[in-house]
Amino acid sequence: MVQKEKSMHQVDDLISELFKTIAESIYDIDMQHGGGKDYWPFHPVFLNSLVGPILFREFFRIFRRLEENGYTLTDIGNIIKSPTKIANYLCSWSNKVLKPLSYEEKYELIKYFLKLLIILRNGEPFCERKRNLVWSRKELHQNLKEYEKYFISVKENPEMAQLLSKLEALLLLYVEALYYYLLDFSRMMHGPYLLENKSTIFVKEYFHLKAGEMWDIVSDFPFDHFKEIGIYNNISITVFFLGHVHSNPPFPQAIEKFVIVVDDKVIKDERELKDLYEKVKEVTERAVSTIEKKSNDESFLLKKGIDMFFFPLKPLYEEIGENWKDILPEVYKFASKVKDKVRIPRPWGNWSKEKAVRHLLKSIDFRREGK
Repeated sequence: MVQKEKSMHQVDDLISELFKTIAESIYDIDMQHGGGKDYWPFHPVFLNSLVGPILFREFFRIFRRLEENGYTLTDIGNIIKSPTKIANYLCSWSNKVLKPLSYEEKYELIKYFLKLLIILRNGEPFCERKRNLVWSRKELHQNLKEYEKYFISVKENPEMAQLLSKLEALLLLYVEALYYYLLDFSRMMHGPYLLENKSTIFVKEYFHLKAGEMWDIVSDFPFDHFKEIGIYNNISITVFFLGHVHSNPPFPQAIEKFVIVVDDKVIKDERELKDLYEKVKEVTERAVSTIEKKSNDESFLLKKGIDMFFFPLKPLYEEIGENWKDILPEVYKFASKVKDKVRIPRPWGNWSKEKAVRHLLKSIDFRREGK
């Protein structure tokens, strides 16, 4: 019994650390958006208020159903794949949007998320050492062995390296068109992984790119999953909880070798990469142009803003034999009912980070309200 109580205290301490990390991350992102006033097309609090109550109810329901069907948390993590995606969903977590859940259900749900982050980040759920360890050492070496003969030297193929940089810039534009400021619903940067020879491995992945079900204008995007494994020398890389990355020097200046994999197919030469680039460019330009033309069409932007929260959950819905779209009519109806009542917080102004985090924790940590 004493051991069980100690374990519960440890879980509560980890939950407290998770909530603190979420609060700090929200503040940091707000400060990158003019203190919280420069988000486009909607403030996160607005969209969170429209989708959150149903979103987190659905997470709880799906996790429960999967467990009842015999899935372990590791199995569920393998379906989700990206801890970065989980971290970004957790930025919608607040006492207000969690009202449909009981105290016990909230506690159970946050434990699900916490354990999934621990599993998917190999014991560093908060990127506390400024790295995102999606691969274990075993998985790292397995991937290096699998793609060993396909790595391309930057020195020998500078044109291909330049084309890769251009492709990744396009992918960034594309996922911003799909997911607005929540582009890390798709993007997962992970590492750095240090090798025995002092080289650094860093991996850039994008999921949920073939998003025609969410937005028909991008239905001809050429692939769903992109992965680039890069080998670097003399680089310092910092990864944050929400997936944002700083590197010194910039990645293109330090990369020595790379391999590109799209939908499990290795891109082996410049011609293949050029063809891929042109297809991505065509769809991306069309998507960005459409967004620009509809920049004042609130109903279009809002529907897309709602859909983008649920489309990345498609693999989870499929595991329980459901279609991710089935929940949308309920969300649209709820959003229509509450959207004119949402109050957007004022920018942080001259608040210190410590004061802002304390304020945010009051709205995030449901345990403070009691049962």
